[in-house]
Amino acid sequence: MNRHSSIASIALALALASASANAQSFTEHFDGASLLPAAWSSINNSPAGPGSNPDWAQTAGSISNWLPQAGAGYATVGYNATVGAGDISVYMVSPLLTLNNGDTISFWTRTWDTVFYPDRLVLAYNTDGSSAAASFTNTLLTINPNLDTTSYPTTWTQYTAIITGLGAPTNGRFAFWYNPTNGGPSGSNSDRIGVDEVEYNAAPAPGSMALLALGGLICGRRKR
Repeated sequence: MNRHSSIASIALALALASASANAQSFTEHFDGASLLPAAWSSINNSPAGPGSNPDWAQTAGSISNWLPQAGAGYATVGYNATVGAGDISVYMVSPLLTLNNGDTISFWTRTWDTVFYPDRLVLAYNTDGSSAAASFTNTLLTINPNLDTTSYPTTWTQYTAIITGLGAPTNGRFAFWYNPTNGGPSGSNSDRIGVDEVEYNAAPAPGSMALLALGGLICGRRKR
C-alpha cells in the first residue's frame, strides 16, 4: 500500500468512527404535549404504589409553574407520583445506547422558586441494557442528597456527568431517578421538578484516537 492509499484508509476509518459516535449522540427537548418520547419510558416503583400522576410526563409549562429552559416543553414529575406519605421512586429511562468511557450526559433541571418540600434527583446508568428499575446501580450524580431546602436549583441549571470505568463498549441506558423519601401528598418532602434539554454525547470509539495519531504521523512525514 502506498502512502496516499494509507492516508485514504486511515481517513475512512476515522470518518466511520466519527459517524458511529455522531449516530449515538442526541439531544432530547421533551417538546411533546404529555407522554414521553417513544424511545423513553417511565417506571414507578414507589413502595406505597403510584399516585394520581405516577409517571414522568412532558409539559409545555407556564409562567406560574416555569417555562421550559428551551424549546416548547420539558419533562416533569412530582409529589403525586405516590399516595399518602411515603418514599417516591420514579425512573425516566433513556433509549438503548452503546456506552463508552468518555460519553457525557448533560441536562437542565429546576424546582420551584421557593422550596418548602425538598426534592432529590439521581442520574444513574446500567450496563445490561435493561429498562428495569433495579438495574440502574451506577450513580453518576445526585442533586440534593440530604433533602434540604437550598440544594436543588430554583432556576434552570445545567449538570454534566461522564461515563467512566467500563471495560469495553457496553449496551446500556441511563435514567433520571426521582426518589425523595417521606414524600407524597401527605409527606414532608417532594414537590415538583423539571428536566429539559438532555444531551448525550458519545465519545469516539476505542481505537479511533490511535488511528488519529497514526494518521497524523503519516500525514506529517516529509519526503526525503
